[in-house]
Amino acid sequence: MSRFIACCCMLTLIGALLAGCGGSGITQSAETASYKVQLTLDAASFGQRIATIEVQDKSGKSAQVDQVVVAPLMEAMGMASPEQTAQSLSTGRYQVQGEFFSMLGEWEFDVKISKGGQEEIARFKIPVNQQ
Repeated sequence: MSRFIACCCMLTLIGALLAGCGGSGITQSAETASYKVQLTLDAASFGQRIATIEVQDKSGKSAQVDQVVVAPLMEAMGMASPEQTAQSLSTGRYQVQGEFFSMLGEWEFDVKISKGGQEEIARFKIPVNQQ
């Protein structure tokens, strides 16, 4: 439990430092049954955005997967942006560019990971603002 609290404190400190640097980017992590997934957006706002996705296996090694697709949606308003396939930068690292958000508010940003005919989804909550 104390390890969890230490991690939370460290994440809060890192977030405060990044906010103080004037950066409007956002980085979040999630896990699926097989993967650890990290999503980094250059900004949580309108316009062309760049999403970088890192996929690791449960042991922390970069995962070789068949495809990574992003699917932004705002279920509360019945809105969804078109799914986009991310391009591989290197093993376990992917990037996609697009206009993901069309409205202010909390969006769900699904990262669909496919390998060997199996698909797993990492879901991220992105608070979209006007920056």
